Formats: sequence, C-alpha cells, structure tokens
Amino acid sequence: MEFIFILMFLFIIIAPFIYFLYIFRHLSKITKISAAGITIFSLITIMIKLFFHPYSLTFLILTTIVQFYIITVFIIFILFGIYQLICYCFHKPFVYKTISVLIIFSILLTGISYLTHYTKVETNYEVTIHKDTTLKQLHIGMISDVHLGTGTSLSDLRTLVDKFNQKQYDLVCFVGDIFDESTPKDMIEDALSIFSQINTTYGLFAVNGNHEHYANILQTELYQKYNIHHLSENYVCVDGLFNIVGREDIVAHLDNIMNNICQGMNTNLPTILLDHNPKRYQDALNYADLQLSGHTHAGQFFPVTLLTAPLYDNVYGLLQKNHFSLIVTSGYGSWGFPMRFLTNCEFVDIKIAFTKK
Repeated sequence: MEFIFILMFLFIIIAPFIYFLYIFRHLSKITKISAAGITIFSLITIMIKLFFHPYSLTFLILTTIVQFYIITVFIIFILFGIYQLICYCFHKPFVYKTISVLIIFSILLTGISYLTHYTKVETNYEVTIHKDTTLKQLHIGMISDVHLGTGTSLSDLRTLVDKFNQKQYDLVCFVGDIFDESTPKDMIEDALSIFSQINTTYGLFAVNGNHEHYANILQTELYQKYNIHHLSENYVCVDGLFNIVGREDIVAHLDNIMNNICQGMNTNLPTILLDHNPKRYQDALNYADLQLSGHTHAGQFFPVTLLTAPLYDNVYGLLQKNHFSLIVTSGYGSWGFPMRFLTNCEFVDIKIAFTKK
C-alpha cells in the first residue's frame, strides 16, 4: 500500500510537469528551469514526508503549502486536458488565455477544499435500541479517520478533546485510521496521551483501521498505557450494562466469524460493534444493535464520491434494518491531501435511547 501511495504522489507531481512542459515548450529557458526547480522541491518535500516522517510543526506547515501547490497544479492539468480535448473534438481554436481562467478557478477550488478540511463539524444522530436494560440513555462520541499528520496536528486533537469534554460523553469510540503511513512515529504516543484526557463515564474504546495495518501500528499495550480499551476480535461487557465488540479491519484477512467473537456474550444486553469498514455490517445483524464505522470518507471529494457510493450499502450516515442501526462517519481528517469537496470533516455525537422489546 505504501508503494501505491508513493506512486500516486509521483504521478500527481510529475505528470502535470511533463504535460505543461510539452504544451508550453515555447516558453523561455528560465521559466522552464524555474518550473523544474519547484517540481523537484515539491517532490523532495513529499518524499521526506513519506520516508522520514519528520515530527515538526514547521515541516507540517511546509508540506501543507507544498500539497496545496501540487493539487492546484494537478487540477489545472485535468481541466486544461479536458479543455484541449473539447477543442480537438469540436475543431475549435485553442485559446491559451484560457489557462488564466483555469488557474484562478483551480486555486479557488483548492482553497475551498482546504477550508472544508480545516472546518470540523459536529454531526448528530439519535438511535433507539430495543433492549430491556437499566440504562436510560447512552451518550457516545465517535471519531474515525483522523489520519494524523496529513493536515491534522496535535493541536487539532487538543481542540477536539476540549469539545468532547464539554459534551460529557458516557463513552468515546475511535473507529480506526487515527494513524496512517505518514504519521510521525513520535507523534503516536503524544496523540494517545492527548486522547486519554477525555473524560467519560465508561471509558475510551478503539479498533484498528486499514491504515494502522499498513503502517503496522497495532500495539494493544500502547493503547492500554493511556487507558484506552483496544479491541481486536473480542468484546467487553461494560459494568454489566452493555457490550462493546471490536473487529479488526477487513485487510487483516482474519477468518473469525461473529459467532466466535461473541461466544459467551450476553446478547440480551445492548451491544455496540466497532468495525472500521462498514462493508460487512450484515454479519453483525444478529449480534449487535448498533455498528459504528468509518473508512469511506463519504468519498472525500467530488467526483470521487460518485465512484465510492456504489461500493457500499451505506457510504455515509445512518442505515437502519429492523432493530439494527449502522452509522458511518465521513471522518475527522483526510487521506493523501488535506482537502474535502462536497463532503465534511466531522466528529459524531450519538444519543441512544432504550425501550423494551
């Protein structure tokens, strides 16, 4: 996966440079050298990020600026290519001044996408669980897909913790991809330490996402060090009031079935399942009352959203089947680039009410 990640960046950086070098081959030598210099600088910056993961706010700011430049140029590359194709198909003259309009539009589009990434929203759900319990209600905070290090800093996490503590949640669930391949290793414990400052009634619970597997950040004892219950193909019964089941991500390719994972569990109690990927939710219909998932990013940005939606029964939001509910969050951060377009970065507030069957 890391190799694919690197190839993606190489293509996004190099392809536009080669294309524009050919299209604007009449430009002066100084202009071409300048463009090559900026491209090489961008490439070196990204490679340092991917291979060495510098733990520095200054470098995080630098990479954020460089990524803004890279994605803007790539958008210009796509739009300019489409414009060139239209001119060719309809035998229209190619107007080079159009590049000015495309540059302005691309900068605005990238700016809006960045602003959306850095504007975190709260999304609220109310769910009813039909189980006989002494609990009157349960207030849950949920977060997924932080992708710490890709436009999300420790300062952002402190802000999130402050918001969570104002909410006074009964429990907070981390549903995977808190970290990924680009997260500086030294930042991991600092992040868990910050999360440990969240005040809850019943505690903090976490599962791995696919990117924790890609980055090999799977140490249960590391989470336990900061009083975070890390669940991996097992369940816990919390104060005899409700169950929380945690599954490993699909990429782990484990053969466990829900019947084995939940063996010995009191199914008469309300049961919450944490599973990063929502794709296999139907496995949980007879075991859980509520599943919390992430992974999809709701497509992250248009038009990728159109390609992502058909892959899942529920790519985002609340899906209910009989007495089962599935909530899929679009995530608190972004993957690859700190950008969102027509989707949001969010944390989720869930209020559960209980009624007898």
